[in-house]
Amino acid sequence: MTRLSLMTMLLWIVTLALFLPAAQAAEQCPETLSHLSEDMDALLKGVHVKEFKRTMRSVLQSPIPQAIQRADGIKEQIVFLRKEIQHQVRVEKSADFIARDVSGNPDGPLKPCKRPEENGYCNTVERYFMAKAANLANRAFLKALECYQRQGYH
Repeated sequence: MTRLSLMTMLLWIVTLALFLPAAQAAEQCPETLSHLSEDMDALLKGVHVKEFKRTMRSVLQSPIPQAIQRADGIKEQIVFLRKEIQHQVRVEKSADFIARDVSGNPDGPLKPCKRPEENGYCNTVERYFMAKAANLANRAFLKALECYQRQGYH
């Protein structure tokens, strides 16, 4: 073997050794969605429905592999989530449009209302934050399901 081909082969082996752990780590599917907790808490500040907040926080802690086992099938769950995400995007956009129209604030972030404020604007802004929170979890769960599907889960 020539010196050049030996060096090329060694370089290839080193490259492969460096690439394999990164490739394996890239395909590591999340066990839970707990990494979203900080972002979820920020969105839930705009929500006053305690049951919704509790549910969203518990969803982030639920083991994804167990959820897959309880579901009718991973393919069906993926189809359902895609439809649900589309629906929540429509709810979010509608609520955003209405809240900005009512408030006269076309730019900047929507500000949550404080309880016990109860009016159309506050209800609409809360619906906006609920849709954003649901989609945060749904998108991450969809991404996780697609990862598990690539790993061979059914």
